[in-house]
Amino acid sequence: MNLRERQAREYLEEAELSLVSAKAVLSKARTSGEKLWAHVIKAAYDAMEQAISAALARKGLLIPKDHPEKISTFVNSYELRDSDVAKTLFFWLRRRGRTQYIDIRRDKVFVPHEIFDEKDAERAIKDCERVIESVKEMSGFR
Repeated sequence: MNLRERQAREYLEEAELSLVSAKAVLSKARTSGEKLWAHVIKAAYDAMEQAISAALARKGLLIPKDHPEKISTFVNSYELRDSDVAKTLFFWLRRRGRTQYIDIRRDKVFVPHEIFDEKDAERAIKDCERVIESVKEMSGFR
């Protein structure tokens, strides 16, 4: 196994572990009543990025560090411009920052745990599962 192949497999394993983490945080939020929804989404988003990094490594490509560039490189490399996977990745990319940063817009403070809810968290996990499965299929990880 060459280094890129190992990198691809390790990225895929990290993606699956990040998905497990997202599910664990969702479970904790449900049982504790804590508003951990943004943390679920962040972990699910990280898993999606790790999965597409696996696909890029599998093709022997360098993996961009910049989030939008990473997704664009993946979408272009696998010719997925109008696909559901691409739409899903760009949807969550646009929300990624809101899961981490407290922002001020128009004299209002936006706090991650107030922006997202349980339905958002559930959607992120479902989308993440679909992205990981799609990456496995298209890049031959089966």
